[in-house]
Order: sequence, then C-alpha cells, then structure tokens
Amino acid sequence: MGALQVDQRMSPTILIYSQDPDFFLIFGHILAVAGFETRLVHNEQETLPIAAEQRPAAVVMDCQPDDASTALTCQRLKSDPTTRNIPVAALIAPSAGLLHVDLIKAGVDETFSRPFAPEKLLSWLNAKVSARDASIETTAGDLVFGDFRLERRGYRVFFQDVWIAMPPIEFKLLRHLMARPGIVFSREDLIEAAWPEHATDADLRSVDVHIAKLRKTLKKALGRDVIRTVRSAGYSFAPHW
Repeated sequence: MGALQVDQRMSPTILIYSQDPDFFLIFGHILAVAGFETRLVHNEQETLPIAAEQRPAAVVMDCQPDDASTALTCQRLKSDPTTRNIPVAALIAPSAGLLHVDLIKAGVDETFSRPFAPEKLLSWLNAKVSARDASIETTAGDLVFGDFRLERRGYRVFFQDVWIAMPPIEFKLLRHLMARPGIVFSREDLIEAAWPEHATDADLRSVDVHIAKLRKTLKKALGRDVIRTVRSAGYSFAPHW
C-alpha cells in the first residue's frame, strides 16, 4: 500500500522586537527573501502573549543601549514554560557592555554586535529552525520532539514532563506523525503504522475517528491544535502552524 508523504511545512515565523519601523521593513524584507514570515512587536506586553500563542521559530530583539526593556522581555520569555524554548537573539551596539551582561543573565541564546552580516543571523536562524523541526530517537527507542517525549515501552506520552494518557492506537499514530514533523501522511500509511495486521481491510474512516480522538486529547493537554488536516491528502504533526 503506497504512502502519500507530502512536505507541507509552513514558513517559520520570526518575531522582531523593535521600536524602529524602518529597521523592521529592511530586516523583514531580508528574512522574507530567505523564506521566513515576520511579525513586528514593540514591547513586552505584545511580545509575551504573541510568543505564547504563535510559538515563533525565534525572537530577534533590536536592542537600544538605553532600553532596559529588552533584557526584561528576554527574561520573561525564558522564565515562562510556554516560551522558554523559543530561541532569542539580540542585536546590540558594541558599546552596550552592561546591556550585553543583562541579556546573558536573562538567558539570551545569541548576541550579534552591530554592524553584523545578515548571513550570520540567517545561518543561526536556519540552524534553530532545523533543530526545532527535528525529532530525536533515543537508544531506548523513545521519541523526543521539543517538550514532547514518547516512550515506546508502555505507550506513554509526556509533554513538559506531564503524562498525557491515550490508547495504543493513538500513541502509534502520534509517533508516526511526530517522527517526521510537517510531512503529510495518507490514511493508508497511517493504517499501516497504527494497526498493520489489519491494513488490508481497515476502513479509512477509522483513521479519521482515531485522529479526531488524538487531536482532542492533545488540544486539551496543550491548549492548541497540533494535528493538521490536509484535504484529500491526509494528516501531519504541525506544532508551529
């Protein structure tokens, strides 16, 4: 039974924290050409809820030497369990020594001193996106993706170390989808992954039923939908769409 596997990954979103609209227009254009979506945020009050809701690939902070709010915003992002794994980069002036120290204390992931080559920041962003979109299988056969951990033995799912109960079939579906995030799998392929002994006579609609249950379970635990339906194609694990 052939599998339809289509790469439907969305363009990663970068939050740009800046009070300078000209900087956003120029830098946003550079990121757009490189395949990123961008969104401008001006202050901590905007950044925190948007980052928690949209889970961007990274936050890039346009830091001014006399603006202490950037370090405070970074500290808030890194102290919140919902946003602490979002990479944060800071663009700083060479003379902003104290701000540099404050940002490091706040947990910033990387700093770039002005003037900087855009290629260096793009390389850093691409590396973070690649790491974010990759699943890791441990020597014990467990699957790890971001805050998720799927333990093969016992069919147990954890998110941020909190157990999410689900039956074996939904576990197998989630594991198959999560092994290749963003890839759309056909219903036939998911049947082979979840109950291969019945692959020849399983009703394709039963996949929809189990996916609906899986989606409901995950949405209740995470507060958002991470299973994407692609019409006439199938389903994908898409935590960032």
